[in-house]
Amino acid sequence: MTKNGKIMIFIGVLLFIAALVVCGSVLFTVKRSQIVWYSTTSALSTLSEEDVLQASGVRDNSVFSLDREIAVENIEKKYHFIRILDLEVVYPNLLKVHAMERQKVYAIPTDYGDYLITDEYLKVLDIVPDFTNSNVTPILLNIELANNYEKGDTIEFTRASTFSSIYNAFFALGQDLSHMRAICKEFVYTNSKLTIKTHFDVDIVLDNPTQNTKAKMQLAIKCFDLLGTEEYGAVNLKVFLDENQKLNCVVEDK
Repeated sequence: MTKNGKIMIFIGVLLFIAALVVCGSVLFTVKRSQIVWYSTTSALSTLSEEDVLQASGVRDNSVFSLDREIAVENIEKKYHFIRILDLEVVYPNLLKVHAMERQKVYAIPTDYGDYLITDEYLKVLDIVPDFTNSNVTPILLNIELANNYEKGDTIEFTRASTFSSIYNAFFALGQDLSHMRAICKEFVYTNSKLTIKTHFDVDIVLDNPTQNTKAKMQLAIKCFDLLGTEEYGAVNLKVFLDENQKLNCVVEDK
């Protein structure tokens, strides 16, 4: 092969590589999105796939170097009620968003007289000036707030996982948020106990609530369901680990 022939082959290879790079930069960039919902939506019922793509901030970014954490942060910051479970790239240019809508689980009073409405992870979904506690509204949660919070913030609380575990305890028993609201009226947290005031004037007391929270709450729910109506308002349910580390629920008269 002549020297000129080798040069032509070399130039041809370079042109081919350049063409691949150009095509790849156009073809393998995020152009579309698809939302896969794992819950029904109300607050997000009008949210479109284009809205999510725009909020992600990754439109036209390469799918090979996509920063998923930033995309999730961007989406959840703009739309407080959305919880991203996963971001999946479908080649060549689709961003598949696995998501569910956050629910209003707790109402936390502030020093300013308003209430922070949060999900089970204490993410602030709304701030309201007034709140009426009932069996169909968020559950009153009395904790001390260290900072001022805005919509979209997550409340900093060292025992925050306690509240998500209690929420999950209901779901583990095949019950949903409506069941949780129907029973739980108010949470009062101390260092060693969590007292759950119910709409039936029965107090559920979880001892050392940060330990085995979900299992303790499941036992508390089962014990509560066994109460007769004549016992409503007359007893407390105390759930604790005994000296043998066995879970117990004791019914005590008030």
